[in-house]
Amino acid sequence: MRITDEARGPGTADQLGVHPGNDWFTVLSGTVTLILGERAIRVETGQAAEFPTMIPHAIKAHGGPADILCILDHDGQRARLHPPV
Repeated sequence: MRITDEARGPGTADQLGVHPGNDWFTVLSGTVTLILGERAIRVETGQAAEFPTMIPHAIKAHGGPADILCILDHDGQRARLHPPV
């Protein structure tokens, strides 16, 4: 996914998403700002982040476009279960 929107601060509540589950992403190129509630966390190329999506959140570009690879789960726990062997 290409991110082009620049972060301009923590954001307002209507700009941040909230839903059950967990999201994971890694930055393939560029740098993004992960906004989690009141926190802004810089995630650079080669780094990854995971977070519960019940925390208001958004991912914004930092210093230019960025490419990220996402795994999005709307149930959260299902993605962590392993089938019995």
